[in-house]
Amino acid sequence: MAKQYDIGLQIFAAETQQPLVVRNLAVIESPLFKQQGIHALIGRDVLSNCILVYNGGAKLYTLAF
Repeated sequence: MAKQYDIGLQIFAAETQQPLVVRNLAVIESPLFKQQGIHALIGRDVLSNCILVYNGGAKLYTLAF
């Protein structure tokens, strides 16, 4: 059984901009991610508040909110 935690998330941008704040997120721990060097996955529940542009060829992304 996976461990579950309730967390809050803040993503900061420029000093003059308010951070994106998401409260009361239910998250789970997964050994599969840890083995791959992944510390966290950002899901659609958070990304629905953002604009995500991913350029796989250039290995770049932009996250705006």
